[in-house]
Amino acid sequence: MAEVLSQAQIDALLGSLQSGDSDLNEVETTSGSKVKDYDFTSPKRFTREQLKIISNIYDSFTRLFSLHLASMLRIPCEMEVVEVEEEKYREFNNALDDSVLIGLYNVDTGPIRIGDDDKVVMLEVNRQISFSIIDRLLGGNGSGYAIDRDYTDIELSLLEYLLKQVSSLMQNAWSNFVEVDHHFGTIETNSRLVQIIQQDEAVAIVVIKVTIGELEGNINVCMPGNTLDAIFKFFDLKYAKGKKSNSEQDQIRKDSITDGLKDSNLDISAVLGTSQISLHELLSLQPGDVIPLNSAVVGNNIVVNVKGIPWYKGSVGIKKKHYAVKLSDIL
Repeated sequence: MAEVLSQAQIDALLGSLQSGDSDLNEVETTSGSKVKDYDFTSPKRFTREQLKIISNIYDSFTRLFSLHLASMLRIPCEMEVVEVEEEKYREFNNALDDSVLIGLYNVDTGPIRIGDDDKVVMLEVNRQISFSIIDRLLGGNGSGYAIDRDYTDIELSLLEYLLKQVSSLMQNAWSNFVEVDHHFGTIETNSRLVQIIQQDEAVAIVVIKVTIGELEGNINVCMPGNTLDAIFKFFDLKYAKGKKSNSEQDQIRKDSITDGLKDSNLDISAVLGTSQISLHELLSLQPGDVIPLNSAVVGNNIVVNVKGIPWYKGSVGIKKKHYAVKLSDIL
């Protein structure tokens, strides 16, 4: 990045040039803001709004995952989304070490079914974080993470158990946005063998900072463009319709709920009236005593309660030698 001069340095330089006693090599420079080149031949595939949505979803995921990991390891764990950016898959793959820990997941959403053989989401865990988790799970204090070797079969079994639980956490995080099912596939420990995504395909990378005790590391989530396009397309079809369409869907949903509740049993009671007496009067009541009510029996003074809630007014009568209440008004 080329260094630039501040406005004060430019003014001082011009003043010294006019006086003739300036030395250009002694001029201090300050680095300006970082500028990234934009490749117009390969435009961005995701909008800022889409990346913001992904960031919000994985904010929820980090909260769930940190609580789950803290309860499993019995140690404070913190996670936060550092950045969400778009880049080519080859750039992400080339930045990985030869020996890594990657969990591969299948994704299904609504009517969109992605084949079971397509590993469409990658979760890459930092080696130090993974070995620290293994150390804690095996009874250690989590300090045995400075290890430079491949994973053993027992260690991979422990990590596979953890990554399988991560799939349900991802599913819960996405559920507030759209129903997305995550199914754990396999574990890969060699980044050069992970060739499930086209090298030139755009991917969204979510960088999550993980703090376990005093150890810090990163977890990276890689989502290919075709998967996100399918999810956002399904989201647009489900939510981004006009008001008329939404109102029709709401009415259909209400009718469906009402039809399901029509067979429910409800308790109905007719209240002839109420009365208020003292505790002394209550204790003195004997068979044959008369308690006056606060309402007359004649007319539409009977209140009909449904599950204890007043719903109708009616009058007392007889039908087929049984007392009955004829409904007159709706409360």
